This record gives sequence, C-alpha cells and structure tokens, in this order.
Amino acid sequence: MRRPLEGPAAWWTQAIRSLSTLALGLALLAGPAKAQCRLALALGFDVSASVDQREYRLMMQGTADALRDPQVQAAIFVGAPVTLVAYVWAGAREQAIAAYWHRMQTPQDLAVFADRVAGFARPNGDPLGTWGGRTGVGAAVAAGGRLLAQPPALACDAQTLDLAGDGPSNDGPDTTRLPGVTVNALAIGGDLPLDHERIYDRLSTWYRDRVIQGPGAFVMIADGFEDFAQAMRRKLLRELMPPLMGTLNANTPPQHERR
Repeated sequence: MRRPLEGPAAWWTQAIRSLSTLALGLALLAGPAKAQCRLALALGFDVSASVDQREYRLMMQGTADALRDPQVQAAIFVGAPVTLVAYVWAGAREQAIAAYWHRMQTPQDLAVFADRVAGFARPNGDPLGTWGGRTGVGAAVAAGGRLLAQPPALACDAQTLDLAGDGPSNDGPDTTRLPGVTVNALAIGGDLPLDHERIYDRLSTWYRDRVIQGPGAFVMIADGFEDFAQAMRRKLLRELMPPLMGTLNANTPPQHERR
C-alpha cells in the first residue's frame, strides 16, 4: 500500500498541479518558442550489475513514460526550449549514449527522444550484459559533465545533470565537481540500509552528502524500480518548473525529498 503524501512531497504535488496548468496556458498563448535554450538536461542511468534486465526495462520505459506525461510536457514546452540527452553508466570506464542531444521544439521531438530512451539496448560486456558490473558514480558524473560541455548544452542558459542509481560508488571516485552545473540524484530504493557502509545508512543520504551539487540541487527517492516512473516524473517536474516558482509565496522544500 502506498503511503499518503506528506511534508515536502505533498507541497510539491500541489505546486506542480497548479503550475502545470499555468504552464500549459502560457505555452498556448506564447506561440512558437524562441530559438534560445533555457535548460540543458542530461539524464544518466545506472546499469551496473545490481540492475537486472527487468529493472533496466522499468527504468528506461519509466523514463519514457515520465517524459510523455502531460504535466511534464507542459513544463517542457513553456518558454524557451529545453535540450535533452540520455546516457547509461556502470563502471568507471563504462558509459554509453542512449539518445544524443535533441532540442525539444515540438511534441514530436519529445516523442522521438522518449522512444529512443525506451528502445535503447543495454550495452553488452559479460554474459549478463552489464559490462564489468561495477558502479562508478564519480565517473558517471564526469561523463555527464563532458556532455554538458558540448555546444548543444553550452548554448543553454542552465545545465543540469540528473543521475539515477541504486548503489554507492565502488569503482573510482565517489563524485566529480562540475562548476556551474546542478547535479541532482534519484536514489532507487533510497531508504534501504547500506549494510556495508558505516557512515551512511541510506543511499539517499550518500547521494545528498557526496554527489549532488550546484544551485537548488536535491535528491529524489524512488522506493524501488516499480516506483521509478513516478519518481522520475516528480523529478523532471521539479527540474523544469523553477522558472515559474517565483509565482509562489512559499518556502523552498529541503534538498532531501521523500515521496
């Protein structure tokens, strides 16, 4: 049974409902979008050995479903365009692009991008199809930083890296500093204890203290891969809606956000 929304999650749910309606109305009134890009958003997905094939499909299809959500689409198409890229990562030397930079000018652009994410075949390596199987979080952040340093992203007013994973780093550094970039995290199973960690008892805490960085950075929690689509939807809305948040007279929720 799902828990009722409370605290920051309830606040964001109400805010998102109001703002998505406003965003859709503004998008219809605004007409064709300007050539300027307001946000470059890189989506990075953990495909290390801890993620099995079923969980991989839930993650990639869940992301595509979140991108197709009407509220997310309304948030994407209000104001100047958003530019998206998606990649997968495992060990420190294992990253691959799932869908290259694409500027979202029309709903068709978004549909094409979502289809590419959903249909991306998991990279092969060992018999499980999980490359070397290790988890290189810092290298994944660095890979996102390299993508955000490319011309399609540099043409945007802001750059954000959206990193999703189900475990702490065990290959290479825990993170990489990216000046000028906001790094957010989606902790899958983020309230489950990390039995092998003595300092951090929860993955969401590990991401908060070691990975997220930049203006407004936060950690979102997915209770498991079955919850991934809804968690990604909430995360995308929070990342896409800030330009409208000035219309609210309320305090900003804390960085460590639960459902």
